[in-house]
Amino acid sequence: MDQLIVHHAIVHELKKQPEMAEADLLLSEEALPITEQAIDLIGRLDETFERKTDLLQGYLVEPDEGLFPAYYQNWLEEGRGRAPFIAFSQNAMAVLKDNLQGVTGAKGGYLLFADYTMDEHRMLGIYMIRNTEGLLFVEDEGHARLKLQTTAYLDIQNMAMAARLLAGKGRNVQMIRHARTQSAISQYFTDWVGIDRPETSAELTQSFLEMVDELPVPKDRETGFAMNEGDFEKALVKYASKAPQHTIRVQDFDEHFYGNEKPLQEMLAESGSSLDEGFRVDRKALRNRFYLRAGVGGISLTCTKDHFRNGQVHVDEVSGKITINSEELASLLLDQYGE
Repeated sequence: MDQLIVHHAIVHELKKQPEMAEADLLLSEEALPITEQAIDLIGRLDETFERKTDLLQGYLVEPDEGLFPAYYQNWLEEGRGRAPFIAFSQNAMAVLKDNLQGVTGAKGGYLLFADYTMDEHRMLGIYMIRNTEGLLFVEDEGHARLKLQTTAYLDIQNMAMAARLLAGKGRNVQMIRHARTQSAISQYFTDWVGIDRPETSAELTQSFLEMVDELPVPKDRETGFAMNEGDFEKALVKYASKAPQHTIRVQDFDEHFYGNEKPLQEMLAESGSSLDEGFRVDRKALRNRFYLRAGVGGISLTCTKDHFRNGQVHVDEVSGKITINSEELASLLLDQYGE
């Protein structure tokens, strides 16, 4: 697990059944003790959040435009102390309860508010989790055997709802994006937090890559000569995968690839884009941009755009023929064919 520091944590219960229109609350009056178990739980929840490939990202609405942002801003202005943190979480839960009155289909759960720092990035995580049933083996008293017994545990892998509010300006709200079939039910969570100009990670990543296509190829740090396109694409994928919180900030990108030059920042300034303030990259969208996959009739092919550029893969659009120039691949196929 990455370096994790938990500052404050508290859990409340939202009591609501999908078929019922009423909601109720069980509010904690004290913060959750910062034990090894609590740290492990928050770390695992953050890790699960990190594995989500596509998130909804946007800006927290202004404090005068929503109750949650107002309570959140009050907590920040009061210095992020424990007592203000507890009050903020309780007030936020009251707003959530009011928003859910009369809403059918939505289901309750435990809401964990966690103020923590991960890899030097401070954030507020709000995770809705529920109990789920499982099985375990226990000793069967009076018999020389083990028996099955049901148990309940927190379902950390399948978070019902989750959001992270990052410190600083820019796209400081990240939320789990649910399937379209759940959108009507989960909309209340989005409305509760108050997210402005939401875009998916895939959309933001696509916009970023389209701009990068217009940039000059950067120089190789070791040779001082311009990279070839294939090497730049590989370096870009590697850079994105290792970025803290998988978040790309344009200033860091320019510094990493162009040193003192600022080509992407200058392009964004001309276009008025807000990508420079950072966005969570969608790794799938990034891979799909450079790695090509196709399969028909039991025949499949995976390659990169660089394979097309250097002539290893050629497609004749007129005849529909695909030519792969690789002696090693041909040898491997022939060896298997002859077995």
